[in-house]
Amino acid sequence: METKAEEILKALKIEEDVLAIFPYGSRVYGTATESSDHDYIIVTKGAFLKGGGFRQNAISSSDWKIQGVLFSRSGFIDAINNYEMGPLECLFLDPSHIVLSKWPFKIQKWDEKEMINKVIQKVSASWHIASEQSKGGWKDRAKKGIFHALRILMFGIQLKENQKIVDFTEANELKAEIDRLPDDMFDDRVYLSLRDELMTKLRGK
Repeated sequence: METKAEEILKALKIEEDVLAIFPYGSRVYGTATESSDHDYIIVTKGAFLKGGGFRQNAISSSDWKIQGVLFSRSGFIDAINNYEMGPLECLFLDPSHIVLSKWPFKIQKWDEKEMINKVIQKVSASWHIASEQSKGGWKDRAKKGIFHALRILMFGIQLKENQKIVDFTEANELKAEIDRLPDDMFDDRVYLSLRDELMTKLRGK
């Protein structure tokens, strides 16, 4: 019988040696529905992927039920050290939720100021894209983008206060609030004050 790790790798047609398989997304946050995909971050043993890169986004099974982001070992380490939130989340999962772990990935050097700068850069870029989508009528995409940016800020504050993420469910009530809004009634400007409040708390001002 195939292990869960083997099933995931077979479904995603990954043949490289793998060091880690981490769940991420709605099933980690506790917001998944029966129709939600199973999302994974997968880290290969090699310093580079077969194609020569460090990362491959949006790989999926033939039925689209399993989605993945594939990192080379060096690509994943670089993402951690650049405080990318997705890879950072992997480090603080409950061990019982991790599908495969053969390597003790960790933040090699904690720099709070750098972490704060990276989080704010990411949030600012994501917010700009979501705001433009909202103006262009892509309200469903804008809702996801605004929520994603706010959750990153919340997790960034947890990292500042604890040097780890301690509550993956923190933003769930906010997600439910945004999801309840009809797309045509969504206005990203409503959430500017919350964004600014969270940024101020993250900066410590």
